[in-house]
Amino acid sequence: MTDPLQRPESATRVHPSAIVEAGTTLGEGVVVHPFAVLGGPPQHLRDSGEGTTLEIGARTIIREHVTVHRGTRVGHGRTLIGSDCILMAASHVGHDCRIGNSVIITGGVALAGHCDVGDFANLGGHSAVHQFCRIGTLAMVAACTGVSQDIPPYCMAAGYRARLLGLNEVGLDRRGVAGEAVRAIRNAYRVLFRSGLNRSEALQRARDESAGHPEATHFVDFVGTDSPRNIARHGQSR
Repeated sequence: MTDPLQRPESATRVHPSAIVEAGTTLGEGVVVHPFAVLGGPPQHLRDSGEGTTLEIGARTIIREHVTVHRGTRVGHGRTLIGSDCILMAASHVGHDCRIGNSVIITGGVALAGHCDVGDFANLGGHSAVHQFCRIGTLAMVAACTGVSQDIPPYCMAAGYRARLLGLNEVGLDRRGVAGEAVRAIRNAYRVLFRSGLNRSEALQRARDESAGHPEATHFVDFVGTDSPRNIARHGQSR
């Protein structure tokens, strides 16, 4: 007889003392550690999330004391966490957040409602993210950072109020992004944040010079998208 405790890697496991509420979907191979609470009602004063959902992708790891809330009816109606993520101990993901694939959310991180986080982003311990903020692909947020504005793809951010410190070049290298593409992103960053051009001039120049480089174009498009939170600035946080 097969030992029921010898589960295949594809098995989804919910450890004792974890709570998975109605409306939650766990993908193949998800592991939920003790005292995590998934799919609880949103912390919203006028919307208790009746009929809303939480969806967690394959192979994501949820560690101890993590909380993730369902969506709201006034928002997307669902909270989404992608595949191959890790949510470390005591982190929180609020209602209507959309988290990409292979995201690392370190211990104590708090994501308020309606945040978007791109693939391969890394949020350092005890950082806090304001409602409706966007954090781009491969962005890295330092520990104890307050994110109140959008962090573009491939960037590093730190400070009491997050400022951009440059590109996450180590992360780009680890993801195998070609040197020519990195140079194009670096040039776009310089044009957008350090050239002194006004917004429209900087965006147009960055778009023209990024043509033919998808990663750089993605970077420029993110910065050029209208957002309720605006884009974090370059330089040291005051």
